[in-house]
Amino acid sequence: MIEKRVEVKKGDLLYLHTGWHRFADFGATPEEEQYYHYHPGAHPDMVPWLLEKQIHVWGVDCVSTDHPMNLPIGRFLGKGQHGHCDKVRAKAEQKFGGKAGVDKMFPDSAYQLTHNALFPKDCVHIENLGGEIEAPELQNKRLILGCFPWKFKGGEAAFCRAVAFVGDWAKP
Repeated sequence: MIEKRVEVKKGDLLYLHTGWHRFADFGATPEEEQYYHYHPGAHPDMVPWLLEKQIHVWGVDCVSTDHPMNLPIGRFLGKGQHGHCDKVRAKAEQKFGGKAGVDKMFPDSAYQLTHNALFPKDCVHIENLGGEIEAPELQNKRLILGCFPWKFKGGEAAFCRAVAFVGDWAKP
């Protein structure tokens, strides 16, 4: 689906605009439940595609690169203690044909797939992209992208500033 919209070359950095940033706390129409519990996520086919394309950095304007049903939210945070998680699971079961449909659509092998399968292959992601990501001059264009993380001792993840540099000099 991505390559129907934009050319992706081997080794590119890839930032995906799903429109979901609008539901984030910093978005135009903040809606916490929608942002955290119902965001889109990568299909398992995306993992081999990213590796084939030698993408080492990619990002999305969602809370996670994985679908909520492939995260603790949809897997095991329910059981009555977290009402939202039970609602996520119920909605998925309704949409995908009950527990059997959910188990088929979101197998255990896909649990945190974009984290577990890609990080060891030197393919990392940036989540919660926002700001000007929907600006027309950034859509389906080749840009120079930068990610400037806050480094700290012993950390495994960090806040960062993701920046798109535009202009004639950015063209390959």
